[in-house]
Amino acid sequence: MLNLSSLDYSVFKDKKSIFSWAPSGAILFGNGAAKRTGEELKKLGVKKATLVTDQGLVKFGIADKIIQSVTGAGIKLDVYDECEPDSSVETVDKIVALAKDSDVVIGLGGGSSMDPAKAAAILVTNGGSIRDYQGCDKFTAAPLPIVAIPTAAGTGSECTPFAVIADRQRAWKMPVGGTGIMPALAICDPELTYSLPASVTAATGMDALTHAIEAYTSRCTEPISDALAVQAIKLIAPAIRPVVYRGDSDKDARYDMMMGAMLAGYAFTTASLGISHCMAHPLGAQYHVPHGVANALCLPVVMEFNMGAWPEHYADIAGFFGEDTYGMSVREAAKVGVQCVYELLEDMPIKPLESFGVTEDGLERLADDAMEGGDRPNNARMTTKDDFIQLYKKVMTLKK
Repeated sequence: MLNLSSLDYSVFKDKKSIFSWAPSGAILFGNGAAKRTGEELKKLGVKKATLVTDQGLVKFGIADKIIQSVTGAGIKLDVYDECEPDSSVETVDKIVALAKDSDVVIGLGGGSSMDPAKAAAILVTNGGSIRDYQGCDKFTAAPLPIVAIPTAAGTGSECTPFAVIADRQRAWKMPVGGTGIMPALAICDPELTYSLPASVTAATGMDALTHAIEAYTSRCTEPISDALAVQAIKLIAPAIRPVVYRGDSDKDARYDMMMGAMLAGYAFTTASLGISHCMAHPLGAQYHVPHGVANALCLPVVMEFNMGAWPEHYADIAGFFGEDTYGMSVREAAKVGVQCVYELLEDMPIKPLESFGVTEDGLERLADDAMEGGDRPNNARMTTKDDFIQLYKKVMTLKK
């Protein structure tokens, strides 16, 4: 088997450089696709699997649908259903104990289920603590194969070689990556998103939009990631309000949101992200701000900060939102692109930072951790600690 783990995902891409594109795994996409989970696993020769999910999905009966599909195909299944928001090192260890004899690990849910499933897949074959694998390509043995089934249109974890695990001891959200944890199979069923509350739909949708916009405006863009990011923004921008305010009555919008989230995941796999994520991760680690909420609040502020570094792409974003910028200068159109996201945030049921206990006294520590974010070098505009403090201050002024 070819070793693709050393491919470069973090070097500035332009027409004078060489870039790599190595997506892997299969995708099963469409309404009702989740019903075929057991059938698809059987085709892969799976005899035993471990399902990783959370109590919310158990309560709404979504986990049971997957359990019935898998066990109905004659596959033995163990279930871990205690994933928490920002799943922790300790959660990963519990999953490993359950999955050590499995052929695959199935992550059902958002990033809080798919990411610990990926982390556990590493430890089953490599041993140790997930802390040993912080960074990229730190494992040597191939992880256990992963099947990812998203239940929200948000993280894109179903099609990325990354996971983020909460290290409670350090109040740190720990990135782990490598092509070995790209899911072998992603089963994307928009119907699984129908029962989400509006607030969760909004937060996850804004997370997906952040992925798409940061990928499109990253210093690591290349033609394939651009194409994916552009299509993701074009799908998400008109669909996010309908899915938040009409629930499951607009099934086409639900479909477009899940497709947009997946495409955005593929886009940032190579193009990387920016400082919205550098700011969001400390907010989650220190104040337990849900990741999608943190990104939603940071995104327009960061776009405004970055706009001058690449105004052409921010002008494009206005067009992707359906705005007519004919006759405007690039700078004027770029401002419209930023304003589109500010207005979108105003329409979303997203709580302000103050509701999570964030105060100006904590901004210096937040800025210190944001400076350590792995995506900072890829951001369109270089950022200092003082920049982060000022950006956090502006995010705190956003009232809902």
